[in-house]
Amino acid sequence: MLLHPNDELRPLANAAVIETDDDDHGTYWTPAVPMTLREAHSNLISQLPPRLGFHRIRLMTACAYDVASGSPVGYFEIALDPDNAQACGVFRTIFEGEDITSKPVWFPCENDAELAVEKVFQMTQADGWVL
Repeated sequence: MLLHPNDELRPLANAAVIETDDDDHGTYWTPAVPMTLREAHSNLISQLPPRLGFHRIRLMTACAYDVASGSPVGYFEIALDPDNAQACGVFRTIFEGEDITSKPVWFPCENDAELAVEKVFQMTQADGWVL
């Protein structure tokens, strides 16, 4: 089971659910919560050095679950840069004992963590990381 320091029990009603053609497949996630630089994956952190002049970058994470089983499948990790209306995100998971992520991607985004998580979900879904 994948555990994260920011995990806490949250009612399912507070989680975002992504509808698919088959209600038994897909991914849902918890609301995004702040995370520290120490908690963020190195692939996300590696995207930050050129932007360190922007002191207001917020790091956020949301735990992702499989709809069919309810099992955790990973985390969406986001770096929000409100000064430049951009965000960078990755999907993080454990695969064969390794802590891996999708390719970090920067994209236009207002200072809205939930919209940023949804954009990262859409990109990682298109790349086959999540259902």
